[in-house]
Amino acid sequence: MQIIDIAKRILKTGYVCDNCLGRQFAQLLSGCTNKERGKAVRLILAMQAEQDDEKIHPANFRELTFRNKTIKTEKATCCVCEGLFENLPQISKKILKEIHDLEYDTFHIGVRLSDSLLKNEESLWETSGIETTESIKKELTREIGKLIQKKTKKEVDLKTPDIVILLNLDKNAIELTINSLYLYGRYKKHIKIPQTKHYCPDCHGNGCDKCNWRGLTYDTSVQQLIAEPILEATEGVDTKFHGQGREDIDVLCLGWRPFVIEVIEPAKRQLELEKLKTTINKTCAKKIEIDSLRYSGKKELQELKSIHPDKTYLLTLKPKKPVTEKDLEKLDALVGTITQQTPIRVKHRRADIKRKRKIYSVKYTKTKDNILKVELKTQAGLYIKELATGDDGRTEPSISAILDTEIEVLDLTVTEVHCR
Repeated sequence: MQIIDIAKRILKTGYVCDNCLGRQFAQLLSGCTNKERGKAVRLILAMQAEQDDEKIHPANFRELTFRNKTIKTEKATCCVCEGLFENLPQISKKILKEIHDLEYDTFHIGVRLSDSLLKNEESLWETSGIETTESIKKELTREIGKLIQKKTKKEVDLKTPDIVILLNLDKNAIELTINSLYLYGRYKKHIKIPQTKHYCPDCHGNGCDKCNWRGLTYDTSVQQLIAEPILEATEGVDTKFHGQGREDIDVLCLGWRPFVIEVIEPAKRQLELEKLKTTINKTCAKKIEIDSLRYSGKKELQELKSIHPDKTYLLTLKPKKPVTEKDLEKLDALVGTITQQTPIRVKHRRADIKRKRKIYSVKYTKTKDNILKVELKTQAGLYIKELATGDDGRTEPSISAILDTEIEVLDLTVTEVHCR
């Protein structure tokens, strides 16, 4: 069927705006808008109407002046988009009002159609076919995006926008999704606290008598100490903390451990990161310390979680019986492969399997009161405390087995995280 014949069928029963008319031929020609296509087709039909008795609804010629005949035109609303395209400037103003207080560099527009619009479009496709058309949702998304981009000077990003603006025509509402802000940094932990928030197991964060209505098992964490100033600066809702591995609550981390902190629904994104770093280090002095604070993204977060760096630990141990220097030399046998069955203390939440991990180097000293200092460089995933105690034979070899004595772990510190 020819373009003009299709257009006549579309315009036969009611008024159809230039956008909706031109959209049926969207796959023809490039470098022009659907509105321009629709206007061009309408002009040809109008010229034919002056010569012939075309059966086209007169409202479709409402803004045209005829030279040779009189056609009584009338103002009408598009029977396909229900006047949406004519109201795009007003819709864009409402959107701009909604996002006025947000900081963002990129955005994406989405549209959810009402049932009536979906039915209108299906009816139109039954009339015109779908060979050269595009959907009304696609055109609305594009045209609103162009208006917002022109007013804000911000960029459209279809993959990882800072904000997503949904025009919900089903509810006649504008719905915003503020995507997370990601910040990369590294931390040292100078006191014995957890890395992330631990919610009370009884109330799951809601607050109860058991947790003194805090909702948390512990007073603070690395996450909370870092997050508080960041949430204040970004006006975010909450944070998620993603560390490159973690240490136990009772283990210090004096080597820099990389992390990405994810800020949920930030209103502000333009941050003075150096000032923020200084504030955190000042308010958290003697607790934690951070450096290398910079903007990050979801891709780097995924990379950070996929890398498992080697680490160096310093163990302070107390053997049950005296250990000689000659006994200590036996610890050289630790260098190599260690077999560990899931430790008893974590078996309730980890698969009970055997793992093989490597120890790359071992150094050791002994004090006069029979306290051992053992420095180990190991592969990620090695349970260090169990390496010392043997964990009832579940770790082989172990320091306890080599020295043939029970071992008490007095202290454990991560001294270096070997990031690539």
